[in-house]
Amino acid sequence: MGYKDLTEAFSAVRRQHNIMAIVGNGFDIQALSDLKSPADTRYVSFFHYLKYRHFDDGNSILKEMESLQHSGAEDWSDVEAAIGNLVGKRGTSLQVVTRDLKAVQTEFSSFLDGVSTPEVLSQLGSLSVANEWAMSSFTEFLGDIRDPDDYSRMDFPVRLDIGDVFNFQFINLNYTTLLDDYVYLDQVQFDPHPFVHSDRNMNFWPNPRGHAPAKEKKNFRMVSYLVSDVVHPHGVQYVPRSLLFGIDSADAYASKLTKPYWAQNEVKYGDLFNETELFIIFGCSLGATDRWWWRSIAKALAERDEAELLLYWRRSPRDTQLDESAVRSKFSDAVGPGVHPDLATVLEQKARVVLYDDGSERRWLNTSTGPGADDADR
Repeated sequence: MGYKDLTEAFSAVRRQHNIMAIVGNGFDIQALSDLKSPADTRYVSFFHYLKYRHFDDGNSILKEMESLQHSGAEDWSDVEAAIGNLVGKRGTSLQVVTRDLKAVQTEFSSFLDGVSTPEVLSQLGSLSVANEWAMSSFTEFLGDIRDPDDYSRMDFPVRLDIGDVFNFQFINLNYTTLLDDYVYLDQVQFDPHPFVHSDRNMNFWPNPRGHAPAKEKKNFRMVSYLVSDVVHPHGVQYVPRSLLFGIDSADAYASKLTKPYWAQNEVKYGDLFNETELFIIFGCSLGATDRWWWRSIAKALAERDEAELLLYWRRSPRDTQLDESAVRSKFSDAVGPGVHPDLATVLEQKARVVLYDDGSERRWLNTSTGPGADDADR
C-alpha cells in the first residue's frame, strides 16, 4: 500500500512531496529527560524494573540479559539482543523463548504505563503548543543543516515550490505515544483552512538559514499544504498484546520471532519506499533488529534518483570526535551487504547527517526549552 494521492484533495496542488520520518527510542528518552521525568524508556531501566518486581528468575530472556551483563556486553540490557542470542545459540527451545517473550511483553506494558503517563503526555502536549514545536518541525527542519555545502548538495529544496503538498508519514518505532502527542496538529498551532480564498494551510521555509547559493533566500516562505500521519509498526502501549519484540530476520527455524513477520512490513509499508522523496531518521540506534527499515531506505537511495536521506545523530560526550562520515558508515553497517556494490558512495551523495548534542539548536523534534533550543539568527 503506497501513499494516498493528495493532489486531488486540495484545489491547486503543484506537486506532492512524500516524507518518511522514522523515529526511535532516542526521541522518547530525550523528551522524558527534558520533562525532568523520574523514569525513562531505556532497556536498562526496564531490566531494573523486572528485578524490582521479582520477575521470574527462570525466564530465559531475563537470564540471557543477566549473562550478557556479567560478560560485559555493551547491549546487555537490550531485550531484542537477548532474543537474538537465544535464537542464535539454539540452546533454548523456540516454544520456551516464545512463552517467555509473552511474559516480558506483559511486564513491559506495565512498565510503560508508569513512564508514559497521562500527566507526562499532557505536559509534553502543552509544551508543544506553547513553543509551536510541531509546526517548527514540519516547516523549518531544513534549517538544521548548518553547512552550506551540505545544503547545496541536496536536491530536495530545489524541487520545492508554492502550492506543494508536504505529506509526512511518521514511522514511530516506539511503543509510547509521546511522538504522536508532540506532532499532533492541534487547534492552536494549525488551522486547516486559515485563508478565505485559498485552501493552503501552512508556510514552509525552504532555506531558514539563508544558505547561498540557493534557489530561495532566507526569509522566503512557501504557502503550501501540510498532511501528517503516524503509524506504530511495532505496536502501541495502550494495546499491550500489540507490543512486538523480536529479531529482524531469521531462517525458517525462528521466522515467527521476527518483527517484520508479525508487523507485515512488506504488505503494509513496502510500497512506500518507491514513492518517498525524503527519508528522515531520528533517535534510532541503527540496530540490527530494525534492519528491514535500513535496507529498504538504502535500496530506495540506490535505485531512485530523487530519494534522499536526512540522518540525525546525537553525539554523546564520549564520541565528540564522531563526524558525518562515521555516521554514514554506521548506517552502512546497519544496512548490511548486498544492497549496492558501492553503498558508501551512494550515501556520500544522498545522505546528509545532522550531528547534535544536548546543547545544539534544532528544529526537528526538539523538546528543549533551554539555551541552544532556538536560534534567533536563523
